[in-house]
Parts: sequence; structure tokens; C-alpha cells
Amino acid sequence: MGDLSANKPSGVDTSMLWLVTYADMMTLICCFFILMMVFANYDPPGASKKMEEVSKAFNKDKYKSSNTKFTQLQEEIAKHPELKDLIKTSIVDNSLVVTFSGSILFDKESYDLTDESRFLLDSLIDLIKVKDANYRILVEGHDDNQALGKESKFTTHWGLSAARASSVVGRFEYFGFDPQNLVAIGLADTKPIVPNEDDKGDPLPENMRLNRRIVIKVLEPQNKSKMVRLGLGVYFTNDNKGE
Repeated sequence: MGDLSANKPSGVDTSMLWLVTYADMMTLICCFFILMMVFANYDPPGASKKMEEVSKAFNKDKYKSSNTKFTQLQEEIAKHPELKDLIKTSIVDNSLVVTFSGSILFDKESYDLTDESRFLLDSLIDLIKVKDANYRILVEGHDDNQALGKESKFTTHWGLSAARASSVVGRFEYFGFDPQNLVAIGLADTKPIVPNEDDKGDPLPENMRLNRRIVIKVLEPQNKSKMVRLGLGVYFTNDNKGE
């Protein structure tokens, strides 16, 4: 074999050329670990929260939180002259909960809205629709445990409470809400907020009046295909796969 040193360029020190290859290798390793750090996910909740805050800062109107929107709606309801003294509102689990208590909407053992109660309900629906007609609406009908009269059209509180909830949902549909975003359920006397009787078993008419109520839950629209679970089961499905 010939002398390799004879191939060296004249006047050039090639003893350190190996450093070029070494530097290239270290650069590639450095890039590899940088990519690993980029794709690493150390704190998903924290990262998501930070991204949400950044979005809010740059898109204040577009990315208002659900609670902020519902708080504004709650304030408008509280200022409404016909509604403010007759209903109760609260924000629970990213939903606005509106409660019509007692006999405000329905007469005893009736599921038909009176002219006065229809006006009150329509006033509420109008406020909700102005905010967003795509809100999902869940209406719960509740009743006391007093036995139904012989002339009642229903034999159980389940039927009566469900019919009342359906009457309320019908008004939302009348005002243009998508039926797929509306759900009516009857809970009979299973969810009292106060005891129907005292310790002796005697009925408490005032408490019964409070337990006879309609609860309207206003929830954010769903933009992705998703099942929405609301305690008792899955009520809403959005199949807009093209979004």
C-alpha cells in the first residue's frame, strides 16, 4: 500500500479534521433532544390552561369562558322586571340553572301553561335566544309527593312532571331552538329540595309548593362530536363530523 500521507493537501494541517464529523454528530444529537423536549407533555392540564389564557388575551370576544357568558345572562335575568322576583338562577358545572318554583308556571295537577306563565317563560327564552340560539336546553319537571286527584289525567307523578317539562321544551322549539338541542325529563317527586312532611308525617303545603318546580339548565353548544353526560345519563350527542 502507498503512503497515505502523500494524499494530504500541501500546507494544510489535517490532524483535526475529525472534529468536523464529531461536531456534526453532536449537532444531530442536540436536535434530537430538542425535538424530544418539544413533543414531551409534562403537564397537560397546566399547558391547556396556559393556552386558554393566551387565547383569551388575543381573542377576548371569541374565547369568553362559559361562566362569563352565563354570568352576563344571569345578570340580565336578574334585571328583568317580570322575572327577577319569580325565578332563581345559579351557575353550576358550566351551566346556567334557572328554577321556576311553586305554581308559577302550572296550576295544580295541570301541564298546560297559562297565558301569564307563557309570557314569563317566553321572556326568559327571548333572553337566552339573544345570547345564543344554539344553547342546549335541558328541562327537568319536579313534583311533590301528594297523591294525585281522581280527576287527574295522570296516574303517577312521573307522567305529570314529564308532561310539564315537555310543555316548557315546546316553547323553546316554538322560538326556533333546534329540537336536537332540547331535552325534557320528568323526575316526579324523587328530588325534593325540602321535606314534603314534618316529623309527624303531616304535609307541609309551603314545602310542597317549593318542590313543585321546573328547572331549566342552559348548556354551551357542542362544536365537536361528543356525548354530553348530565348526571342521569347521556342526553346530548353532536354528530357534526364535518366541523
